[in-house]
Parts: sequence; structure tokens; C-alpha cells
Amino acid sequence: MIVSDFSDTCKLYDGFHIWEIESLDAFFRGSDILATIFHDFYHIPFEELNEKRNEIADSDFDIMINLLTLVNDKSFFLFTLHDENHLELVGMQKRKIMNFGMDIERIRKDRVYAMIMDKAK
Repeated sequence: MIVSDFSDTCKLYDGFHIWEIESLDAFFRGSDILATIFHDFYHIPFEELNEKRNEIADSDFDIMINLLTLVNDKSFFLFTLHDENHLELVGMQKRKIMNFGMDIERIRKDRVYAMIMDKAK
């Protein structure tokens, strides 16, 4: 999803929540299906990720994006402190377009965050 469109399209989604991700390991602990998607996408068994990490040119952030785009039953976008996606969400909060259940401006600089949502019925 392109977050710059989110201000206009957020009404098409519901069931919002924000996932704070401490590390790539924590990302994989978040859902068992991610290991399967990882294997299908990168053709490396998840159990071999640490020993074969240098064979994957993608950053941890890019790995997360690649895998989340393949999850069929949810929509996601990732953000970090002061990146384009975060700034869009901050603007939405300030314009009172959306309440995130937290102060979206006050996120940690050492974490990745995922906005998780469902398509509205």
C-alpha cells in the first residue's frame, strides 16, 4: 500500500492496530506463517536464515516489506521514526482523520512499526 494515499483510503479498512517490531527475530515470532512465506519467497528455509543472511541482499526492513505484501488476509505498511510513512500518519493524527490509540508521534527510533488492517466489509 502507498501510505501517501492512506488519508484518502483509510475508510476502506477497519480493524487497525500497530505492531511494534523490535527485530527481525521478533518479526518472525509475530506469526508462524511468516517463516513459510520467507521460504517460498527467498528459497531458503527459515531455520537457515542466520547462517545464510549474507546471501540475501535485502535489508531486514525490506525482508519485512516483501513478506507482508504476500499475506493475503491483511493489509500492512511499515514505518519508522520520521520516514515518509510515519510523517503521513502524524499528519493524519494532527488533522484528526484517525485515532491510532497511541500518540503516533512518540515512537521509538530503534523499532519498526507495522500498521495492520483489514479490508472493510
